[in-house]
Parts: sequence; structure tokens; C-alpha cells
Amino acid sequence: MSTIVISILLLGGSFFCLLSAVGFLRMRDTYARMHVATKSVAFGGAMLVLSHVVARPDAVTLLFGALIIGFFYMTLPLAGHVLGRTIYRRGILPAKPFVVNEAGSMLDPHQ
Repeated sequence: MSTIVISILLLGGSFFCLLSAVGFLRMRDTYARMHVATKSVAFGGAMLVLSHVVARPDAVTLLFGALIIGFFYMTLPLAGHVLGRTIYRRGILPAKPFVVNEAGSMLDPHQ
């Protein structure tokens, strides 16, 4: 039974990492690419780590697996936010304009 669960987690994690790579190549602008690179990689990486935890069910593997998954979900959204903010401040605008742009004054050189 655990072999089936491990296989499903490995295939699912690999699928989401592949989906992220394809999405990164196909997205139209930097902001969409950044979104794909942070969201699906975190989910796919978490599934890959969970497959390892299921394969070796001991306390140390469980602890390291929880720490790795926690690290993914704490750092990837933060890195995406900082990268998006930096890209926006450099003046790189999205392909489609934002519906709501609360940070529009960041690009004004007179402030």
C-alpha cells in the first residue's frame, strides 16, 4: 500500500514541477512567470518531500520533511513578493495593466 502512495506522490510532485517549468516558458510577462515559479514549485516540492517521508517513516525523516516543507511555504511566497516588488520598482510593467495599482506612486520619480 505504501508503494502506491509513494508512487502517487512522486508522480504528482514531478507533474507539478514539470507544469511549473512549462508554465514558466509559456507565460507572457515576468509577473506571471514569477507566480508560476513560486506556487507550483512549492506544491510539487512538498509532494516530493512527502513521498520520501512515507518511504522512510522514522522520526528524523519526519522532522526534516516538516522543516523542508515549512521552509518552502515560508520562503517561496516571500521571495516572490520581494522579486515582484523589485521588478515593479525597476519600471518593468506587466503585459496587461493592473486592475488596481496601489503602488503606482513607487514609479513616480518626483516623490
